[in-house]
Amino acid sequence: MNARIVKTEQDSVNKEAVRLGADVLSRGGLLIFPTETVYGIGVDAFNADAIASLYQKKRRPYDKPLLMHINGLEMAEGIGELDDKARELIRRFTPGPLTLVVRKKQCVPSIAVSGGETVGLRFPSNGYFIELCREFGSPIAATSANLSGSRSVSDADSLDEVLSVADLVIDGGECELGLESTIVSLVGERPKILRQGSFPREMIEEVLGKCE
Repeated sequence: MNARIVKTEQDSVNKEAVRLGADVLSRGGLLIFPTETVYGIGVDAFNADAIASLYQKKRRPYDKPLLMHINGLEMAEGIGELDDKARELIRRFTPGPLTLVVRKKQCVPSIAVSGGETVGLRFPSNGYFIELCREFGSPIAATSANLSGSRSVSDADSLDEVLSVADLVIDGGECELGLESTIVSLVGERPKILRQGSFPREMIEEVLGKCE
């Protein structure tokens, strides 16, 4: 059975869609939502059963951690160990297509980070996501809205293969950028770009200096 689809506009967020999305997350369901990069599929980041369901239904290997999708510095401080450089990156460049990998706090379920000691903090700038995260009030553990091994999706019309996986799909049209976020690790002796995506390396290096 395919998920219910609710439309929202990029410049005028559907408040009912926000309420419905937050309700699905609160009940342990799987939500597909737009970001400025690609569509994501996520669950309540503190619900280990919901996270296990996401891994199973997406067919995602358990050794691939999820990203914590959040709405700002306060939420980031609640789940990650931040230093001054991390805070500066967050203040200057988020919300936006940037993911920071930092050491996690104990409140983050082990299954969400594949048993590791780090967590990826993602700050989508999509208007719907920002309102959703504010309404839900907690991080959303998510990954791209596709089956494992398939290409990421930047248009709601291309979500066919995961419509039977989610409980609700928020159709926000075509994503602004269509390319995943840039991931930078702040763990270790030197910062390292783990994935070059939509956010420019040069802007990261303005704050961190030369990255590996």
